[in-house]
Amino acid sequence: MIIEYCRNDDFNFGDDLNEWLWPKLLGDCLDPSDNIYLVGIGTLLTSKRFNKTLSKAKKIVIFSSGAWERDHAVLDSRTVIYGVRGPRTAKTLGISEDFVVGDGAYLLRALQLNPVESSFKTAFIPHHRSEQYIDWETICDAAGLKLISTRQPVDTFISEVRSCKKVISEAMHGAIAADAFRIPWIGTRFAPNFNEEKWLDWSEALKINLELHTLPMVYQKRQPLQRSLENYIKKNSLKFISKNEKWKNLPVSFRKASSTDVKRLVQALIAIDTKAETNMSSDKKVAEITEKLRRQVNKLARDYKSGNI
Repeated sequence: MIIEYCRNDDFNFGDDLNEWLWPKLLGDCLDPSDNIYLVGIGTLLTSKRFNKTLSKAKKIVIFSSGAWERDHAVLDSRTVIYGVRGPRTAKTLGISEDFVVGDGAYLLRALQLNPVESSFKTAFIPHHRSEQYIDWETICDAAGLKLISTRQPVDTFISEVRSCKKVISEAMHGAIAADAFRIPWIGTRFAPNFNEEKWLDWSEALKINLELHTLPMVYQKRQPLQRSLENYIKKNSLKFISKNEKWKNLPVSFRKASSTDVKRLVQALIAIDTKAETNMSSDKKVAEITEKLRRQVNKLARDYKSGNI
């Protein structure tokens, strides 16, 4: 099988976990010449991916992936489903909720990892795109938090998350990693293109009563003028044409944040750290999801080796 996922110019934990995790669990099943694609962790079940990237695939193996409500893939005879991320994905694809297995990142619990000393009280994990707007190192220092960037190797990211006693995260897979390692976490919204739908898809699979806390959006780093102009035009064009729903959430900034704006963001993080209640799935539910994922990944391996895919 060939691992299909969202590749970035830089690191991003939630995407890079595919290349890190699947070889550890399905190493004997990975073959770049068989034209069978493994679609795993991430919101990967899009029409664009199926109709372009995977248009000539012999088989498409779906395991723990998610789908957008808009622009989702239409399943065909090539698809073999071993599980999807959550109930919203199942509904979008028109399949039974019996296929819900949770996010594949919970299989981190199935690995033997070296012990890590708990050395930090609270960490903040921004979405990788949010690092375009903010110097999070400075913000986190001012708020008394440890910054954990998703833009670093998977091993390093995992070790840093496991070293914390609490996690505040804008990155969904930051929250998922914390949940998998039984670290209390708090979800936040920051960037204008933050997508709540995928958080709900994941959290509903784990029976988590999700609460997301909104951080004030500021642009500490100057944004390219041309990009802001293009985004401004796209957003305002929606008044006249129905082109792309994502355009309404495009970031637009024509000025850098003031010191007052930055202070407001720092204070919001401090308030969340000191006052907000943490989330975490129940021990029973996370054990159930982990076992379901483990059973399905073993079944996938058996089916592949016996030629039943």
